[in-house]
Amino acid sequence: MVGMKIISGTSNRALAQNIAQKLNLRLVDAEISKFKNGEKRVWIKDNLNGENVVLVQSFSTPADEYIIEFLLIADALERSGARHVNAIIPWMGYSLQDKLFRPGEPMAAKIIADLVSNAYIKRAHLLDLHNTSIPGFFSIPTHHHSSIELFSKYIKKNVDLKKAVVVSPDFGGLKRARSIANELELDLANVDKHRDLTTGKVTPMGISGNVEGKICLIYDDIINTGSTVVEVAKFLKQHKAKEVHFFVTHGIFAQNGLTLMNDESINSVVITNSIHHTQLPEKIIVLDTADTFVQALKTWM
Repeated sequence: MVGMKIISGTSNRALAQNIAQKLNLRLVDAEISKFKNGEKRVWIKDNLNGENVVLVQSFSTPADEYIIEFLLIADALERSGARHVNAIIPWMGYSLQDKLFRPGEPMAAKIIADLVSNAYIKRAHLLDLHNTSIPGFFSIPTHHHSSIELFSKYIKKNVDLKKAVVVSPDFGGLKRARSIANELELDLANVDKHRDLTTGKVTPMGISGNVEGKICLIYDDIINTGSTVVEVAKFLKQHKAKEVHFFVTHGIFAQNGLTLMNDESINSVVITNSIHHTQLPEKIIVLDTADTFVQALKTWM
């Protein structure tokens, strides 16, 4: 990996450090601070002239701040003479706003894709987007990676598959759930739920498949506020599920989402480090995605 450098924004430095370590590299020396008026200030101290650079930044909360920081770093890299800049965006903030729900709304995911594409970025690496058509919003080569292998390895090592069943939390997640059910050679069940379009409250209405006495494995892309997770877990326990475990790529945990994860109906929640958290409840387990991105970098750089 001669000639490759890794630079990190401030949103997920721990993941960037893991990627650098696996490649036997150190992070680029960069100072990211704020002016007294709150504006971001970026200063790259290393000489990057002619180098291939990988910029790691999650667009997590506060998304606006981290996106601006990403764009400033990309511009600084161009002015520093970097040859090529590849972006690793483990969590793409605004990606849930991928369509127009009401007249007068913006296509936020497309705007973010345009910002990244028009920065000094040659190629973008993304992870488990809610809508797999989003890479098409970018005008640069974009690679959409999956965490399914990461979760599958964990499940095979830690779960008695003879007693397990994969459960889709809703109809929209069936394709995703089926993919990991096939990988694990497990049966698939599906929760039928109703969402109140006014309040957003989710109510499980029924279930297809047998969960009685089973270890239920729920594979999804995002936990946002966590309210749906709790409702689904309670519903499965009411249908005599033995255990309920969630495997979710992006743990956003908005509002009081982390507190909700302590509900007794949830046995464990396994997430990735696509979004950095300083402190998590004991039942939340974090898997490292660094290898996923390292393999991609070895292929393309």
